[in-house]
Amino acid sequence: MARHAEWFVRLEAIAEVVRQSETLEWLGRKELRAIFNCSERDAIRLLHKFGAEERGDALSLPRASLLAQLEAIQTGSTYAAFLRQRQDVAKQLAAARGEATARRFRVRAAAPEEPKPRFADLPDTVTWRRASSNEPGRFEIRYDNGEDLMWQLAEFFRVAGANRDEFFAGTEPSHGLPC
Repeated sequence: MARHAEWFVRLEAIAEVVRQSETLEWLGRKELRAIFNCSERDAIRLLHKFGAEERGDALSLPRASLLAQLEAIQTGSTYAAFLRQRQDVAKQLAAARGEATARRFRVRAAAPEEPKPRFADLPDTVTWRRASSNEPGRFEIRYDNGEDLMWQLAEFFRVAGANRDEFFAGTEPSHGLPC
């Protein structure tokens, strides 16, 4: 990734401040320092970068010249690449946040020596009534928050996955057979 000037993040705001500074015809070190929110040394570097000239024993830059250069940067390919890079980073961060959130909820892996989980071992907050010929099945979870709900669902699926035959038998009406 190409490294861009750190003030590119604020380029639109900087250009707007320069645009609004109509009373200043010339900008010096102090003005650039305030506009770019940078150190004195960086302000001098920026003055040189934007083609300042010596005026009254100090470097100065015509406001109109700086504004034209800032507007040219905004429409240039370097700034466009910077914006694309920021969007890509934002997408990657959003994806990473989503992955981190997904990894946060607790899923207990069964250890090889652990006995096979049973529906009776589910927490009291999980209720699963099997379907019968008289009534449809019922599944209910009481939870405190989203993380708790995800954990309880994961526990139910872990037990259902370990007891597939029992689960599928319990989801079909028994036609008079006791559950």
